[in-house]
Amino acid sequence: MLDQVYEQTNKFISSKPKAIRKALGQFFTSKAAARFMAGMFSTSVQTSLKILDPGAGSGILSAAVLEAIEQRYGNVREIELTCYENNLDIIPLLETNLEHMKRALNASLTVNIVKDNYILAQSDDFSGTFMANANPRKFDWIISNPPYFKLTKDAPEARSMREVCFGAPNIYFLFAAMSLFNLREDGEMVYIVPRSWTSGAYFARFRNYFLKNGRLTNVHLFASRDKVFDAEDVLQETLIMKLKKTNTTPLTIKITSSLDSSNFDNISGEYSQIDRYVV
Repeated sequence: MLDQVYEQTNKFISSKPKAIRKALGQFFTSKAAARFMAGMFSTSVQTSLKILDPGAGSGILSAAVLEAIEQRYGNVREIELTCYENNLDIIPLLETNLEHMKRALNASLTVNIVKDNYILAQSDDFSGTFMANANPRKFDWIISNPPYFKLTKDAPEARSMREVCFGAPNIYFLFAAMSLFNLREDGEMVYIVPRSWTSGAYFARFRNYFLKNGRLTNVHLFASRDKVFDAEDVLQETLIMKLKKTNTTPLTIKITSSLDSSNFDNISGEYSQIDRYVV
């Protein structure tokens, strides 16, 4: 399933200049990284799952998580997959790939493509305004490679999520905060993001929200700064993280590492003992 989606994605990438993709903050996940991320979700699941892929792009991560369910979670019979994507150029490819996923799955798959701004479409719900939905939709699993670009401090997205913003934010951590809001209790999210959010006053509000409302269980680090995203000139310290929406602090966090995103067969890892969360 993922192989075909990835092949079609590479054709799309070759047709679009890197400058255009960079302006959109659009850097596609490698096939190996997508499979690694999909394999991070808990093995104990119910017979039905609600899954969210914000900033879905061509559907690489959706394909990876559905492939993992098909191979590892035989008890899952019903899947509802919601994909947010507002880049009109890639939506036709996403639609084609999702149809392929439907045909390849044994489980029943319902697909919702939301062609809207992921942050602004839910800003009232996040902020709890009088226009907020009384029962906003919640998801069991969320998987994402969000866009990466800076916003001005007065951008609509920044104004709608002031609770997590300080100065001019990067769109990626607004996606992460919104995804945590979108999770049900005990739900899990797996994200590939820059490491920049882990330190400094600039990200303090985000860290405070993120680590008070959820708990990190896994962190995967890359030794290379320029070999994480296939076919892209990206120089960025990047990590993969798994977070669970719970108030229960785990005894340990599993920390692993690899050279790059092309091969996860020989990763090193350890469990880090933690006494408390520091934000």
